[in-house]
Amino acid sequence: MDLESRVRYNYPCTYKSFRLVRRFGRLFGIPDFLGPIDDHNEGSLSAHPASLGASTREELEGLIDAYDFCSARPVQVGREDGHDLYSHRGVFYGVPLAAGAIDLNLEEERRRTGVICGHDLQQVRERIRAAQTCVPVEFAGWLPIYEASGNCGRHPQFKHTGDPPPGYRFTQSAPRRRTGPSFWQRGNRLVGRVVTGVMAALWFMSRPLFGFFRCGHGYVQGFAPRAKLRALAALLRLFFQLVWKGARLGAIVRFLRSRHYQSQVLLGNHRGLVFLTSMPYTYGQNPWVIEVEDPTTLFYPLIQNGNTAGMSIAESPYYPIVKSLLEAESCKAIITHMKSTATMIPTLFGSEIIRKKVFYTPLGIKPPRRWQRHEESEHINLVFINSWCQVPENFFVRGGLDVLEAFGILHERYPQLRLTLRTNLPTLDEHYHRILEAGWVRIINRFLAPEEMDALLADSHIFLLPAARVHIVSILQAMSYGLAVVTSDGWGIEEYINHERNGLIVKGRYGKISWADDEAGMLREFYSPMGTPDPEVVQGIVEAVSRLVEDATLRKRLGRSARRDVETVYTLDRWNQGVKRALDAASVPADAVNPFDPVSLEWMGSHHGPQPDLLPDRADAPTPSWAPAASGEPEIHHEPCRGS
Repeated sequence: MDLESRVRYNYPCTYKSFRLVRRFGRLFGIPDFLGPIDDHNEGSLSAHPASLGASTREELEGLIDAYDFCSARPVQVGREDGHDLYSHRGVFYGVPLAAGAIDLNLEEERRRTGVICGHDLQQVRERIRAAQTCVPVEFAGWLPIYEASGNCGRHPQFKHTGDPPPGYRFTQSAPRRRTGPSFWQRGNRLVGRVVTGVMAALWFMSRPLFGFFRCGHGYVQGFAPRAKLRALAALLRLFFQLVWKGARLGAIVRFLRSRHYQSQVLLGNHRGLVFLTSMPYTYGQNPWVIEVEDPTTLFYPLIQNGNTAGMSIAESPYYPIVKSLLEAESCKAIITHMKSTATMIPTLFGSEIIRKKVFYTPLGIKPPRRWQRHEESEHINLVFINSWCQVPENFFVRGGLDVLEAFGILHERYPQLRLTLRTNLPTLDEHYHRILEAGWVRIINRFLAPEEMDALLADSHIFLLPAARVHIVSILQAMSYGLAVVTSDGWGIEEYINHERNGLIVKGRYGKISWADDEAGMLREFYSPMGTPDPEVVQGIVEAVSRLVEDATLRKRLGRSARRDVETVYTLDRWNQGVKRALDAASVPADAVNPFDPVSLEWMGSHHGPQPDLLPDRADAPTPSWAPAASGEPEIHHEPCRGS
């Protein structure tokens, strides 16, 4: 096309009933019924399920011309026991009458208001009746402190809370969020940059003094005085408890401040059990359970993953604080999907009280309907996916440099290979840009709708994850799509990937980048070397991928074994059985139940994979034979939530 004759468009603009915006090199059409658009909400509205996305103006206009406004809005189909029943996008919903006007497209809104969903009306009606007798458990992942911790509470690892175990339902009592900028945000726009900087510095220094008097943290409602007093009483109680335990005063103050008083106030009116994600952000004002992947996150942000190789956590000033918090009566259960973690936590703290609170069960997910069958194909598609939060530096921690080095070799040997990088790229040396330019590499650094991610994985053949350590959601997701997984021997991975059976393990991480110190009860991690490629890992990737390219039968066998494991072993039902045991124990005194009755666990036929009925769910069960044995570089950061 003649460049001079190409139509030029200025954005934002309008087309029919849509506002057109450009983000990350892609065009989005935001329907008017979603409300006004400004700098504050443009990003969230462009990612809204009712919005449209396209790569060209012509494509976007075609989507708008064919847009069905009727299907975009819920249709009321009845009423049942205090719930309005709606049909929307092929799913049925029961919306509590007290919820008011909500957006059924948004999971956050549905959870906040207790919406019940199902595949048909009968299922929704049954769930509404069942919910009346279910025990509510407050899912605290919505708290502002979790947003500041890698948005951990919204991580896919905790998606299972949308399908709770029998007899329980997860609630979210978050107030409605502001849809526009706050008063202070609007005011800041009217103030010069210099004045704003000075005010911000003064506010940061004085902020702790005014915590008791502030209103909602990004929410419409303010804080009730009773909720503030309850949180303050819990803070003071915990303070004196820690002083009595002999913790250092400075460490106590830093620890209490890291729990974020405003977040604790948001739970001030809740009286029941609270479910925490990865970090124990609580003053102990509610009984609580926590789900973790490794012991280090129990100390976050005061101790962080990636630099614990030479550390002695037991000598940290925060050690007695966390130990006291976990031994407290308010801590009811510690749930983990890692057998290694279930062993390390009791060893680390040397506490029988804590040992009795540890529950282990392998994580489970729902397998997708569409998956890779590994039929004849002109190209073989490799895929590498960065963490859920898409922090560019996590490209290193997941072994991105090793993937690029290996692909530079592989593409010369096998021109039919295609590599997709689902990541925001960090700053890379010119050498890596030459690899990107020379080979067939596609980089996707924009938001992907669920159906787009589904297509990306289902169309791929080989999943590459030579990471520093386990990333459980990524691994199970790749397995569920039937991909041939090529991963590292980093800590925790071999609990789910069995070499030559449901994936291929590349050596070079365990004992150097991450490993379990069973004697100290610590996960030792040293991420700095991930800033440069490891020749052993690169060679391992080249050899593994070469085998999969040349042996289609091997590729198919590994992919189908992985898919079968997700269908039979790593299921949501089995995971919920373990969660239910923990929640059941949380409802009775801690010393009245022992979930770790010793059993004899012996696995027969190690080359056939784990058998579903033999997986342990106790912290002291014996380890099955398929479980694991116990400078110029870029700065490496790792998201605090461990599950991606």
